[in-house]
Amino acid sequence: MEELSLRELIEIIIKGKWIIAVVTAICIAVSIVISVFVINPTYEAQTMLMISPIKKTEMQTTLIQTGDVDINNFSSLVDAISRYPEMSIDTYREQVKAPVILQYIRDELNMKDVPLSIIASKITVNAIKNTNLITISVRDVNPETAAKIANLVSDRFTRFVSETNQKQAESSAKFIENQMKKERENMEKISEEYKNFLSQPRSPEEVKMELDSKLEKITEYKTQLSQIRVDENATRASLNTAKNLISKTPQKLVTDTTLLSDPLLTGMIKDKTGLSSEELAKIKMSTEQINVIYVELSNAVNELEVQLSNLEAQRKNMEQVIQDSQREIENLQAEYAEKQQQYEILKMELDLSKEAYNAYQQKYKESMIMQSAEVGKSSIVIVSEAIPPINPVSPKKALNVAIAGVFGMGSSFAIVFTKEYLIRSKK
Repeated sequence: MEELSLRELIEIIIKGKWIIAVVTAICIAVSIVISVFVINPTYEAQTMLMISPIKKTEMQTTLIQTGDVDINNFSSLVDAISRYPEMSIDTYREQVKAPVILQYIRDELNMKDVPLSIIASKITVNAIKNTNLITISVRDVNPETAAKIANLVSDRFTRFVSETNQKQAESSAKFIENQMKKERENMEKISEEYKNFLSQPRSPEEVKMELDSKLEKITEYKTQLSQIRVDENATRASLNTAKNLISKTPQKLVTDTTLLSDPLLTGMIKDKTGLSSEELAKIKMSTEQINVIYVELSNAVNELEVQLSNLEAQRKNMEQVIQDSQREIENLQAEYAEKQQQYEILKMELDLSKEAYNAYQQKYKESMIMQSAEVGKSSIVIVSEAIPPINPVSPKKALNVAIAGVFGMGSSFAIVFTKEYLIRSKK
């Protein structure tokens, strides 16, 4: 087929104007009939909820800070095994069409023959961006029914959230209560072992006191030994000096004299011998005397030797005492280390058990609060209830007519050009 000019196209359209008009009119008429008489109008009712998400971490922090015992060491562990769901906006939104809520609506509206999926398809839940608001929209052919379903959903959803959290809290409370009972029994057992250990004859404190006393004593002994050694060295030095002096001192003193120095003896000799004084003066006489200095030095040496012997005996005795004390101290240190280790192990186990028990106790209080609190009412506020709508949201008659008009014109153009093509093909 040869190419058509714009003039020829316009002529073809003008030639088939009645076909175009009739087909378009028929499509528009059919659209109007269907929109008005065939399709039932659908109404949309909407309710709006304001959500206050509950964060368990905030509640836990409050409980821990107001408790009597710091349980931060175990709070994470206990929280992990008894975790409550964090209710975010998305969590709330996904729960709106829970089966229990749909079943409630079916029972309330006596819709026993209507599948839950049909009821769910009527409900649309949207979260408004950057807000804590969600909207629940319900579409139905009956405006009263649409509004009633929307209000029933919001009311039952509030109670559903409370019931869900109460069930979770009840389950957690039972679990924590059992764990708390076991931990209490364990704590009592460890506490009894701890008391028995402390009541033993030689407790770590007693051994420590005895050890401190021994250390104090051995310090005194070492001080005394140092003094004895000083005295011993001084005495030995004095003894050596005395021995050196006595070696240089004569034991006896010899004196050379003449007979004339003793008048009595001289007179007696003159009477018996008749010697003259000059002759007697020539006669020499030697006398010996004990050296007093030598005697005194000898006595001093003896005293120093006795004193040195005593000091040596004291030193050896003190060294033996220190050696024995050192062995006793080593034994006491070993005993104290062993008993102190046992004490610290029992004390640590008892402290850990107490902290674990207090952690369970705090978590149990939290569970009781969650169980008694109506979370739904405290976290969900119905901002606006649904009211029966006046104007339907579908069908959109103007849009349907416009679409039908466009479709009719397109179809009629296709008919006109197809007819022209067939005519020209025969030629």
